[in-house]
Amino acid sequence: MSNINVDLFYLINHNLQNPLFDSIMPFITHLGGFISLFFLCILVIILSTIFKKKNIRYIALICLLSLLIADGIALVLKYVIFEPRPFVSLDNVNLLIVEDDPMSFPSGHTTSTFAVLFALIFKYKNKLLAVILVICAILIGFSRIYVGVHYPGDIISGAIVGILSAYFVHRYEEQICDFFNGVAGVFKN
Repeated sequence: MSNINVDLFYLINHNLQNPLFDSIMPFITHLGGFISLFFLCILVIILSTIFKKKNIRYIALICLLSLLIADGIALVLKYVIFEPRPFVSLDNVNLLIVEDDPMSFPSGHTTSTFAVLFALIFKYKNKLLAVILVICAILIGFSRIYVGVHYPGDIISGAIVGILSAYFVHRYEEQICDFFNGVAGVFKN
């Protein structure tokens, strides 16, 4: 573990501690979890199917695919690299949430968040929306360090995996849709 990664971790986890962040960061950190985003995508797909909003359903499917690819990559990396979380390997960590998974690299929450939000950014190509979504993604990544479960390097790596997965889906969207339509008619209107 590099000294700068540990120093940045302690800077955020210790020096920025305050009662406001202590109360909101544990909530914010869970917004970016795979399970939360997976069920949100599924809910949007179901509701958009019921209300016949084909474009929204299509975008939710793109987000879901980006999420699944990104988190698949992150899961493989966690088991290959097997880096312990800060609260496992460092002393005096301000741990604000319960975390059962001992593996840290890359941040799954950050990976999930960046995959879904960048799928939306690539799809909508709206600068204001992009700025808002990037701020939200960075906030979730920051929260993972603040609550004591990830190093800054885990966050940066998770963001890269999420963005690259969303870009892959965006870049090959037509071919992916053709494939899934041939297999199961998933993307058909």
